[in-house]
Amino acid sequence: MRTIRTLLVIMIFCVSSTANAQNKVSMVNRLQAMHKEADPEKNVVSMQSIIKDFKLDNLKNAEDIDVLKGELALSYLDVNAFQKFESYISLIKNKFNQTSYLNMAAINLITKGANANYAEEIAKRTVDLYESFKNEPSARPSSFPVEDWNRFMIMSAYPYYETYATALHANGKDKPALIYEKQALKGQDLNDLLQSSIELYTALLQSQGLEDQAYEILLKMAKLGKSSLKMNEQFKRISVKKTGSEASASILFDSIQRNISKTYKTETAKKMIADVDARDFNLKDLSGKNVSLFDLKGKVVVLDFWATWCVPCIASMPAMEKITKQHPEVVFLFIATQETGADAEMRVRSYVKTHNFPENVLMDFPTPNNPKIFSLAASYKLKGIPAKVVIDPHGKERFLTEGYTSDTELINELEAMIAIAKEQ
Repeated sequence: MRTIRTLLVIMIFCVSSTANAQNKVSMVNRLQAMHKEADPEKNVVSMQSIIKDFKLDNLKNAEDIDVLKGELALSYLDVNAFQKFESYISLIKNKFNQTSYLNMAAINLITKGANANYAEEIAKRTVDLYESFKNEPSARPSSFPVEDWNRFMIMSAYPYYETYATALHANGKDKPALIYEKQALKGQDLNDLLQSSIELYTALLQSQGLEDQAYEILLKMAKLGKSSLKMNEQFKRISVKKTGSEASASILFDSIQRNISKTYKTETAKKMIADVDARDFNLKDLSGKNVSLFDLKGKVVVLDFWATWCVPCIASMPAMEKITKQHPEVVFLFIATQETGADAEMRVRSYVKTHNFPENVLMDFPTPNNPKIFSLAASYKLKGIPAKVVIDPHGKERFLTEGYTSDTELINELEAMIAIAKEQ
């Protein structure tokens, strides 16, 4: 659901436009500050200030003002001030912008697991409004070419229908949820879908007695090595029914996994770094103990660079927890990096305490000359996080991988990297 919200924010910024590119960057920064602010009344002041500072005109800059009102509406939603939310949503002029922020509101409520009926109501309004204008020429902003707008409208159907299907599913209405999920996935390539979409779709198929269809999809994703941990569990449950026993289902799943592992190892070996010494470090863990890479020679070491604010980092944690348990002989160090502010360590501690994972957390620190550049992340020349560095027992850096796509892909990739590192 977070990924869908990110997609919608990107859509909004594509529609919104200001004449001056530098102003655009500055405005985005101000909008991000509004997004982080918990007090909606302060955001009212921020919105008024942005309109004044950038001299936004109600007609010429209507799209930008729509974005401001949408962000303000969401900030009221976050504190359950629903009347204020409705008031600011109704002030959004462009119908596309309104549907996008309605959809983000529904996602927020679904993610929090609160006000399920209201989430369903908002999601339904999103779909109804979208269907009312998707073929209406006047809904297209003047800055949008017609062909691009038509493609945009088709792409928009996916998050709108899926959010409504998710809301219906949360309220136990799986039959209509399946109808809308099929509309969301219409024309979509299975390989390009978000894992959450496949999880929802297969769960809905199962609930409506279409277990064979769900099984075929889950089997395909398992064979491609693109299934999530949740999809693997779904696959195993159906396999038990089909094979007649847990043992037979395990044999089937293990054979699929062996084939995937063999393929991953062959492909991963091509990416191995030849002969580079891993950069040494001496960082403190959350107990204040110094941890040095030099002291870990003789072991395979995996460095996982992450941050509490990094959505893909957090999404990858269940997979990292699983692979950590599968390899007690490997040292996994979770480097909390790009955590700014005086309360950086407190935020990291709070996350670890709440989730009971990760363990072995080390705090990266900013460089003296630039507080935005963090020492260990910079020494490994990371372009982004999450990032994994795999170091062999001789202290050589063998692999560097960045980003996160799915649980299974991450696990398979790291399994292959660890196996190759052990052989060096």
